[in-house]
Order: sequence, then C-alpha cells, then structure tokens
Amino acid sequence: MAELKIRIPDELEKEMEGLPVDWSEIALESIKLKVFESHLSRSKALQRAVLEALASKSKLSKESALEFGRKANEGMLKQLKREGLA
Repeated sequence: MAELKIRIPDELEKEMEGLPVDWSEIALESIKLKVFESHLSRSKALQRAVLEALASKSKLSKESALEFGRKANEGMLKQLKREGLA
C-alpha cells in the first residue's frame, strides 16, 4: 500500500490535536471521493447509473426529473464549452 505525506499548517495542526478523529481515515475517504468524482465527471454511464439510483428513491415527478436532467445537461455543455471541449 502506498503512503502519502501531507503538510499541515501549524495553526491547523494545533486545532486538530486532541480531537478524537482518525485523520488517516478522513484523508483516505476524501481521496476516494475525489477519485469517484473524477470518474463520474468523465463517464456518462456512471452519471446515468447514479441518477437512476437517486431517482428510484426520489419523490420527484417525472416532469420535474426531466427538467432537472435538462438543466444538468445544459450545465455540462457550458462546462465543456469553457474547457474548449465543445
């Protein structure tokens, strides 16, 4: 398993001291989340799966869900245009 060394400002380290927190676990979960977000932003299939999972438990009407999807698509298109990819 790889190890990661990070630098923490002195002031933040003082605030962290004495807190009953597993900072290694928090760092690991943060990295996992960032990796997932990266995969999600690149994979239409994964985006669809996440949205379907959320929608299956949602109380949104079909019309509201479709409107939400349209807005999400518009947002993604704007992002791609800003990045020069569309």
